[in-house]
Amino acid sequence: MTIPLTAVSHFRLELPRHAVFTVQDVAGVGIACHAGSVWLTLDDDPRDLVLEPGERFEGDIHRRVLVSAFEDSHIEVSHALPAALPVPQQRIGAPHHLPRVLSPA
Repeated sequence: MTIPLTAVSHFRLELPRHAVFTVQDVAGVGIACHAGSVWLTLDDDPRDLVLEPGERFEGDIHRRVLVSAFEDSHIEVSHALPAALPVPQQRIGAPHHLPRVLSPA
């Protein structure tokens, strides 16, 4: 199944504890935490940003952001293309140890 990248602007992710999700350009992107707790790390930004349930971050600068889950978490990302989209089914011969929903940090 092929997902047209231009059609993706809003999606939800379940991040297991210690998982990392990457958005290559956070300008104009919203990240909301619905459950758990996540730490946002922006390239070249000294701030520590932690989102708890009900909190939201709005990116206003062209930088990469890493979203790290402190615990099992649910996030919603809007107005962005992820570095990798979820693969709907297991491919034959694909490594089993790599999470398919997450992009490399």
